[in-house]
This record gives sequence, structure tokens and C-alpha cells, in this order.
Amino acid sequence: MRPQALLSSLFRPLFHVGESLGIPRALLLEAVGEEEARLARPDVRVPYTALERLWALLVREGGKEPLAVRLAQAVEPTHVGLVGYVLVNSPDLGTSLQRYCRINALLDPRTRWRVLHTDRALRVELHLDPLDAWAPRLQHPPEGLLVTLVSSARLLSGEDWSPTRICFAHPRHAASSAVEDFLGVAAEYDASAYLVEGDAAAARLPIRHADIELGNLLHARAEAELAQLRIHETRSWREQVEEVLAAQPRTGDLVPADVATRLAVSERTLQRRLREEGVTFAGLEDAVRRDRAFQFLRDGVLPHFEIAFLLGFSDPSAFTRAFRRWSGTTPGHWQQARGARDGSA
Repeated sequence: MRPQALLSSLFRPLFHVGESLGIPRALLLEAVGEEEARLARPDVRVPYTALERLWALLVREGGKEPLAVRLAQAVEPTHVGLVGYVLVNSPDLGTSLQRYCRINALLDPRTRWRVLHTDRALRVELHLDPLDAWAPRLQHPPEGLLVTLVSSARLLSGEDWSPTRICFAHPRHAASSAVEDFLGVAAEYDASAYLVEGDAAAARLPIRHADIELGNLLHARAEAELAQLRIHETRSWREQVEEVLAAQPRTGDLVPADVATRLAVSERTLQRRLREEGVTFAGLEDAVRRDRAFQFLRDGVLPHFEIAFLLGFSDPSAFTRAFRRWSGTTPGHWQQARGARDGSA
């Protein structure tokens, strides 16, 4: 199961593009559907649908402008945190691009990059997910990704580097000439793929001011986080919801919308995914509450009124009624019976 969300920092340069077009920030935030404070947090993930809405707004308001160039000029590698610091501390451009193509999933787990490095050329391919068919239709989004790749290579190496070939799998548009001027090469439009190629010398361009030892350490950390992401991808929605609910000090404090936000999906999507797995949010919450109740009673440390509070019940009698539904007996009788079995009563 692949996460359907992007790191919030990816929206920063897009907001810069929007503001350069004269779009009010409030309108940009409305398109994304996030509050300013939440979007500013580096750990927040935002659904892909928000990216689609934002790009649709940018293209509607400035589609005749070279949005890809504006985006490239607004991007600073270190703005994306760990991934960016890995890139700026790589030994050379080829290594930096190879690492980026691998760990980009930490930023955007749905878009895929592939790098091919031979004795004669360096080639980077962009592969969009079928769910993102809107991006080629808008033309500027995938174009922006490839142009930003070229711009970032220039920033990292300090060289005014131009690719030997760049291909876009969408038609030419009003701003194509300006994009080509920025790239320093004629682009191939209506191509069969999205890709950038450079000569073999480009891969050997050293990264300016790189701390290579630090870069190796950061890359190892990024690989560890990527491994955790892969584990996360294989977990069911049920498991993820149960984990979020169980991590709360007091069960019942989170409503479905809160859990959906933490899992970076809409509440509607979350409820649909749970239905597909044959469970409901209320049922999972009840199961978590039940498991915690038994664990608290096994520990034998907390009084029943405190357990009732931690489980989100309005009073101890409500806890007793729920426990009788779960076990057929009261919390006190259950503890006594368990104590007798254990030889402690």
C-alpha cells in the first residue's frame, strides 16, 4: 500500500511561484486545503489531491508563463531537509543524482526517478504514477520537475551546465521557448518519455563545498528511513489506525478526521479504506479500548476509576458496562479470577 501524501516542504517553492504570479497567499492555502501553521511544519504530509489543485490554480492563472523556470528558480535543495542535505554533501553530480533517485520516495513516494550512468552519458528518467495523469495534461508540473533537476545540478556543481537532451511527453505550449532558453538546449516535446541526458563529464562534476563524510552518514540515515517507509507501505490501514489510536494517552480523544490527518489522507478516504478491509473506525477504537482495559487490569496498578478515564469513558459505571460486554463479567471479578488462576489471590 503506497502512501498517498507528499512532504509539506515541497509546497514551499510552488507557493513562491504562485505569489510571483500575483496570486494571494490565502487563495494558495485554500487550494491546498491546509492552514499556514500546519503547512509550515516539516513533518506534515499533504495528500496528492492538494498538489493537483494547486497546480491547476497556477496553470489557470499563469499558464502562458514559464512556470517550470519559476519553480526551478525557487527551489533550494536544503529546503527539503534530509534528502537535500544528502545531495549537497555528495562527492559528485552523478552520485548526487543516483542518491536522489533512490531516496526521493521520502519526499514523494508516488513519483519514480531512474538514473542510468554509462561511460558515454548520464540519463535521468521521470516516471509518473498512472494516478497522476492530471500532471501531463497540465504540462507544466512534469516539465517543472525536469527543469528543476537541471537547475539543481547547476546549483550543486556551480557550473552553468546544460543537458545534451531533454524530453517532455506533452505538447509544446506558449512558454516552451522561454523554458528552452533557460535550459540552453532545444527540448523534444511529444516525446515517449520524460528524461534528461548529459554527457559523461557531467556525472564527474564535483559538488561545491560538500562534506563527503557527513554526506555518507546522512545517506545511511536516509536509507534507514526509506526502509521504514517500505515497511509502512506493506501495513494495512487497520494496522495503521490501531497504531495511532493505541499511541494516545487517553483513548477516544481522536475522531476519524484527526486520525486521517495523521495518516495524510482525507477522512472520506480513510473510511473507504477501512470499509474495503471489512472494519470500521468505531470497531477499531473499541478493540483498542478493550485491549488496553485488559492490559491495565493485568498490571493491577491503576484504580478502576483511573482506568475508566484513560479509556475515554465518562464514568466508572460506563467502563463496567463495556467490560461486561467484552468479557461477560465485571473488571473486579475478572481481576479476582485471574489472581486465583495465577495463585496470587
